[in-house]
Amino acid sequence: MGMLEAIKKGFGVASKNLALVFVLFIFNLVWNMVNMAVMPAGTMPAPGAGAATAPAIPPEAALATLAFSILFVLVSIFMQGGSLGVVRDYIKEGKMKLSQFASYGLKYYLRLLGLGLIIILFIFIIAVIAALIVAVTAPLNNVIATVIASIVAIAIGLVGIYFVILLVMSPYTMVSDEIGVIEAMKRSMRVAKKSFWKILLLLILLVLIAIGIGVLLGVVTGLLTVALPAKIGQIIIGVVNSLFNGYFGIVMMASFMALYMALARQEKTVAQKVF
Repeated sequence: MGMLEAIKKGFGVASKNLALVFVLFIFNLVWNMVNMAVMPAGTMPAPGAGAATAPAIPPEAALATLAFSILFVLVSIFMQGGSLGVVRDYIKEGKMKLSQFASYGLKYYLRLLGLGLIIILFIFIIAVIAALIVAVTAPLNNVIATVIASIVAIAIGLVGIYFVILLVMSPYTMVSDEIGVIEAMKRSMRVAKKSFWKILLLLILLVLIAIGIGVLLGVVTGLLTVALPAKIGQIIIGVVNSLFNGYFGIVMMASFMALYMALARQEKTVAQKVF
């Protein structure tokens, strides 16, 4: 399966599973509306206003936003698990089992949480090592040492990015193959090493498409809401963003799931021919 075919599959799955998109839309909308409610009036810039004109956020509002953001991330894992399970079923069987959404969310919750924590820990360690290398050489006031340290730090960062890309298929291997965290990471790395550029380019293409559509929606929404009261404009923008995030989230998820399944079938076929 090529990249364009995977993207086409992603849009097809999202367009034919609007009930799933609606579930994610409601989830994102609740987040946006609660976030707006938590932020006191006047602390959020009006549509089209520059960020620099926004007043400082009160400490209590910042703490409330932080608390809700943590809750949002934790609930997002449940939503991701449910969505992955439903998308997998649709790609494999051509049937959407939305009734299984909650059970899938619970079933994969701890595994997805563990996977996320491992990846975050890995990124943190890489960042700390790179920062320490630069920090240790900075007091020397030696240009050559600083340049070498910077190059080494950049190299370590690139290696970290490479391994993160190798792990990008982990949630899909985990749900598609019904395996644990470590085995999912191993399979993701094995598959991604063989199709590294295909996976990377798929990711880049999807990000570019998301940015393009997002900018277009932002311009159109901004023009439509510029004459409206600030609060009404924020609500409309929140609704549009929630709908886009819900729809395109499924597009990305289905694209990667379809690509992984195709690569896994290809790997299995090759193995059967060998033996």
